[in-house]
This record gives sequence, structure tokens and C-alpha cells, in this order.
Amino acid sequence: KQWHLDKTTINGKAINAHANIGKAHAISTGKDVIIAVIDDGVDIQHEEFSDSGKIVFPRDATLKTNNPMPKKADENHGTACAGVACASGKKASGVAPDAKLMPIRLVSGLGSQREADAFVWAVDNGADVISCSWGPQDGEPEDTTDPLHKQSFKLPDSTRLAMKYALEKGRNGKGCIITYAAGNGN
Repeated sequence: KQWHLDKTTINGKAINAHANIGKAHAISTGKDVIIAVIDDGVDIQHEEFSDSGKIVFPRDATLKTNNPMPKKADENHGTACAGVACASGKKASGVAPDAKLMPIRLVSGLGSQREADAFVWAVDNGADVISCSWGPQDGEPEDTTDPLHKQSFKLPDSTRLAMKYALEKGRNGKGCIITYAAGNGN
């Protein structure tokens, strides 16, 4: 029922809101690619990440350790995001099932030095793609008048410079691909 990968039917209803990953898999499944997922922690013991060599250079940017495991019960978003990116295909398939996963736990505030450190860690350890599925509050999706939909959030210099470093120095000077979520609001 992974509707985000390809057209499917769930409970008798056709779902066609996918990223056409079926066709992408015919071209590449992510072999020789490292995807850094910066989020609230990744369960590196999950079966989708259990293949030998799947996890590379794990990091907790907040605690400055090499253990990216969630520390609280509600820290499960990073595991889900890592699964969408590169689950190995045991029970689910990621967009790039053959890619390696660099899990980076970050639960520090937006604009913190730890946020910048997470990007630098990813670049310095060979990430090709840096996936960030987080950001400032974006308002309630159902409330089109929510003022958070219209807010601007200035990118702090520390994060801006770390992202610039990724774009200029990542992938041996070709630049890392950095993706951000569009948000769940309006």
C-alpha cells in the first residue's frame, strides 16, 4: 500500500498520488548513493536497515554521539522518513532501496549550531543527498486563515553557511542534493 511509490488501490479506491518510483527503479535503485536523513532519530535496528553496510556514519548531532537512535517514544518521524528514502525492500521499499543510510538525529532548535553541525557531518562523511523533513511551524492544514501559513523564517547564518558548504564541497565538489519537506500546512 505504498501509494507514494506508484499507483495502487487501497480499500477498493484507486490512489494516483505517487512519485512514479516504479519507473525510476528501472533506471536506478540507489546503488553507491548515501542518503543522510537528518531528523528526530532513526531506529537503526529496524529490519529495513539491517543489511550489512546499510547504515554508514550514524550521528546524534544534538548529543554529539554516534548513536542516532530515538531517545523518546514520540521520536519516530526519522525512522519513517528513512524508510521512505531507502527501506531495503523486506516489507517496504524506499525510493532508493539499495542506497546506504546515514542517520543523523537532530532535536535541537532551528538555527542552532547543532543544526549546522548535522549538515557538516553529512558532507564530511560522504552524503550524496541530505533529506530534511522538518522546519518551522506551518499552521493547521484545515485553517486557511492560520497566520503561520504566511510566516517567513530567516535562515540563520550558521545553517546557511553549512548548507552552502554542502552545496559547494559535497560529492567531491559537485554539491550535495538537499531536500526539505514542503510542510503539512496550507
